[in-house]
Amino acid sequence: MSSLRRICAVGFVAATLTLTLFSCREGGSNAQHGVRNAPQDLQQQLEACRKQHAAQVSTAEVEALRAKLRSYEGVAEEEARRRTAMRRVMDSYSQSVCLIHGIFTLNERREKPLATSMDSEDKPLELEYLGSGFLADQSGLIVTNRHVAEPWWNNERVAPLLSRGLEPSFLQLTVTFPDREPVQVDPKTIRVSAEGADVAVLLAQVHDVPVLPLSNRDPAELRGERLMLLGYPTGLSALLARADPDVAHAALAEAHDTTMLIEALSRRHAITPVITHGTLSDATARQLIYDAVTTSGGSGGPVFGPDGDVIGVNFAILRDFQGSNFGVPIRFVRPLLP
Repeated sequence: MSSLRRICAVGFVAATLTLTLFSCREGGSNAQHGVRNAPQDLQQQLEACRKQHAAQVSTAEVEALRAKLRSYEGVAEEEARRRTAMRRVMDSYSQSVCLIHGIFTLNERREKPLATSMDSEDKPLELEYLGSGFLADQSGLIVTNRHVAEPWWNNERVAPLLSRGLEPSFLQLTVTFPDREPVQVDPKTIRVSAEGADVAVLLAQVHDVPVLPLSNRDPAELRGERLMLLGYPTGLSALLARADPDVAHAALAEAHDTTMLIEALSRRHAITPVITHGTLSDATARQLIYDAVTTSGGSGGPVFGPDGDVIGVNFAILRDFQGSNFGVPIRFVRPLLP
């Protein structure tokens, strides 16, 4: 019985080994087939990925990209240059913008010489005003508006008096640059535009003041560009408001009129132009239109373009509307300069 069991057990083991070997051959064959196919599938996937992410850029496209990069660099350099120009305007050229102060009267031809008109209090008539200007030549020529150099020109209130035979004349005319004392101006040096533009020049003895560069560009090319406007809008009010309170109080305490107040502020280095920014919206043959904020007293100030050169002279505002202000193109100034 034991022998029979041993024979049966041996037979069972042999049969089991045979089935196992057969299974191993089948599995081995399938596994070997999978090993052969797996690298091929992987290679196809790698190739598809390579094609998808390949640059495939031609030589012409490379050059185009380089050109675009150079243009970007040029734009960045131009922007940096303009920022430098604007800083130069604020740091240096503001020293070239002066406060103009004038007092004039109207004379009657009742006798010779002319008799000065009297006011309602039977005092000699004195008409006072403030404006702006800037140095445009080493000889001391200062550019401003004609209505600042000749305040009776196109003046609606003065015109009726002139039509009645009254004649204007200056009692005082001064220019005051930042960090400098007021300088007297001889009214006989005033020259106005022969083309009827609102520009004029006058001569003053000034030293060590930088001359402002005048633009040679057509302002029409600068439409939409940023600009800067320098001047003395609101006159002494803005100067006093911007000054240190102690300086303002001290200047007011020792001054009894506008002339003395200007002198007091100049001694305290409190006369500096106001700087406003805006955009040149349009440029015609005879005027510039922009939105830089200004008001009375700012007339005659320089209008700087994006390159840091003077492109015009500020001359007018629209009452009750801050959207547009006006300037005279700088080309009208050139015939008045040497």
